[in-house]
Amino acid sequence: MKTVLIAFATLAVLTAMPAQAADEDAIKVNIEKSGYECHDCVYVTVTARTDNIQIDKIDVNRGRCPQLKQGKTTYNGKTTPEGWWPNKGTFTPRKMQFAESLTWRFGNPLWQSGISCNFLEARIFTDQGTFTVSD
Repeated sequence: MKTVLIAFATLAVLTAMPAQAADEDAIKVNIEKSGYECHDCVYVTVTARTDNIQIDKIDVNRGRCPQLKQGKTTYNGKTTPEGWWPNKGTFTPRKMQFAESLTWRFGNPLWQSGISCNFLEARIFTDQGTFTVSD
């Protein structure tokens, strides 16, 4: 009987640990889908739960959904109007402080083939580890 009680107590502790660990993550991540800027867009909002955390990179669907930047771009030889377009540069790391929130946009506003923005997973790479959010 004593062995059974110890087993149940151990199981209860192990079951509660993942829920507690999520509350102690250095960041909180919120995912919103298909905003008004484009069809099939994903918005990744990161809120810092600690001081001095650096967001080194974010990828959506393992890099298959490009990050967007605001501005104009050239597509099929024509300059587009102001809007959200694929960022052809590298991700710019950002340092965040406690309670600060930043939103990054990802999507396929040009309807290019081979780009998959139907959200399944976002990975946030930081100087304090990698955090993954999945649908």
